[in-house]
Amino acid sequence: MIDLNIENGKIFFENRLLEAGLSIDDGKIVAVGKVSSLPEAEETIDVKHKLIIPGGIDVHTHIEDLDYSYREDFITGTKAAASGGITTILEMPLGLKGKSSIESFDMQLEVMKKKSIVDFGIIGAAGYRNMDSIQEIAKKGAIAFKTFMTDPPEEEAELRNLGAKNDYFLIKIFLEIAKTGRVSSVHAENESIISNKIKEFLSEGKKDFKAHTDSRPPIAEEEACMRAMMLAHYTKVKLNLVHMSSKKSFEYIKNAKKRGWDVTCEITPHHLFLTWEDGAKIGPWAKVDPPLRTKEHIVAAWEALNDGTIDMIASDHSPYGRDEKDLSINHDNIFECGSGCPGIETLRPVMFNAVNKNRTSLKTLVKTTSINPARRFGIYPKKGTIAVGSDADLVIVDMKKKYKLKNENMYTKPKITVFDGMMIQGAVEKTIVRGDVVYDNGEFYVDKGYGEFITPEIRKEK
Repeated sequence: MIDLNIENGKIFFENRLLEAGLSIDDGKIVAVGKVSSLPEAEETIDVKHKLIIPGGIDVHTHIEDLDYSYREDFITGTKAAASGGITTILEMPLGLKGKSSIESFDMQLEVMKKKSIVDFGIIGAAGYRNMDSIQEIAKKGAIAFKTFMTDPPEEEAELRNLGAKNDYFLIKIFLEIAKTGRVSSVHAENESIISNKIKEFLSEGKKDFKAHTDSRPPIAEEEACMRAMMLAHYTKVKLNLVHMSSKKSFEYIKNAKKRGWDVTCEITPHHLFLTWEDGAKIGPWAKVDPPLRTKEHIVAAWEALNDGTIDMIASDHSPYGRDEKDLSINHDNIFECGSGCPGIETLRPVMFNAVNKNRTSLKTLVKTTSINPARRFGIYPKKGTIAVGSDADLVIVDMKKKYKLKNENMYTKPKITVFDGMMIQGAVEKTIVRGDVVYDNGEFYVDKGYGEFITPEIRKEK
């Protein structure tokens, strides 16, 4: 007798919807088919014709914890993930004051093992200060590496070991990552343009939301995007461009793919749905890097999403303490407020709504939040798909349910969403990780530390 049968669902199976059931044993999917053909199980869940899709993989989160647990911890952060249909997160490097990138990786892994309720991978730090650590971090199980083309300030321990500083070091970083077979996730913006724009605006007394937007113009992203792709192609590293937002960047990425260059890219929901004018109304919580842009960039982003140029939708979940986002505390200066916003629990719901409004397809949603992330980061078909032998990471969705997103209903520690007040159609009912129900209609059913550490299988896709 097996562990669990899930019956009467509309299963996203082999790129189509199949009215069927599935069987789970020892955390794995063991059968998909007609309910009458399923083996006998100790427990049965009748999902009453609800949608069953693969668990979401959020490839870009900054939950952080430890020195930054006042912002978020791996209990609140992964509860937020589970409530939004995310079963695996890829957590960005955590820089800790006075600690090397290897020590920080070890401490991050230890706390995630103790607290996470969903599965997780850890992305290692790869900057010019710690290039000698890349091979060791890869051996410890890093699923990828993260690098900023901008140069974080020396005093920011959180980001200190991520800066490339210049192209000379970026090439050396790429060469080191290429040896590991891992993906290089790159924040592509031009340091010189941005830093000098900020100085210019501050000298003119410009420090409002629009000043932040204008200090990071599209060209700052577009130039860096193109440069990163050229250097990545030269060094033969697998490149993933994070949170892209510019119309021309999508054009450059599309052309690079046509040339056969090994590049993928992410976009965030806030860059798909919100203009900078929307952000100005929301205030500092909508201050993100790169910034929210004009409508023409959003139109281009949806086109790029639907034609496959954009490979993944990721939250770039970046909570802050409320004081860090409060303009009155930060001298009414937007540049002194933290950049980033929570988003892990709203990533999939806002996209369910987009599917219901015919802005994109269910197939695209599953590809960009499950299949493509798993393939790119070397964890497919263990993760990212509904198939016999795969982990039973599943999300049961009521695509008819309507509700309003509200700050007070968020599980993330700051209780904030930039989509506050947005009407949604499409709700996560249950989230299942390796065969166990983790989240069910507002309740959590596993203990902290349930999540497993996921490492990549480095191989060539057929």
